[in-house]
Amino acid sequence: MSKRAVHRTDGPGGRHGSREQGGGGHGLFSDVRLGALLSRIDDHGLAWTDVAEDVLPIFERARPFGYEVEPPAHAVVPPGVTVGFGVDLGLAFARVAAIHLDDWPVDLAGLTDRALRNLRRRVRHARDFDLVREPIAGVPTTVFQSRDGWASTAVLVPEALDRLFGPRPALLIAPSRDLLVGLPEDVDVRFATWLTEEFEAEDPNALRLEAFEWRDGIVRCRPLAREAVVV
Repeated sequence: MSKRAVHRTDGPGGRHGSREQGGGGHGLFSDVRLGALLSRIDDHGLAWTDVAEDVLPIFERARPFGYEVEPPAHAVVPPGVTVGFGVDLGLAFARVAAIHLDDWPVDLAGLTDRALRNLRRRVRHARDFDLVREPIAGVPTTVFQSRDGWASTAVLVPEALDRLFGPRPALLIAPSRDLLVGLPEDVDVRFATWLTEEFEAEDPNALRLEAFEWRDGIVRCRPLAREAVVV
């Protein structure tokens, strides 16, 4: 899955942040978007105008970083979940730290609004071939990957769920950044928990979220059958 491996770099504002790199084998500098951004870095890092088009909301990974990083910028958005922010570098996300807002002409509310608008734009261009429908252990599933690292955050955009999963009620799980799985609304929550944890075990940058209920055009958080987690 894309944008998974993690190692240290400078963040988008020039101070210590983190980069979550993709699984491609061609090297970061082969990506046109990343190369263009790197060419504009100076002693003060990247300006807001350089990153505004590519900042997206992201769910924080469950496993802590093995090195010191600046505290991330966080916001709570509907349906009552906490998100961080990342600048899409093509093969990687550069994590946005709270300290970057000191140098950018936006506050947290402005950052959140822009990131959600960028996400909605991505959603409009999501391609249907990224949907896979097949049963797992006899349970019908619909699996969505954006191939661009943001599939899990489609739960923040109800119109995306209507397009991707249809209007019928469903239970959604988001084990990884670029993985969103739709299950029948009446699925056994123990099965949903098992499936979530199976996917999480395969991804070193896995998330640890509750499930999401999709019904009547509204997304709500729904607990899985495991120790409560903060969303």
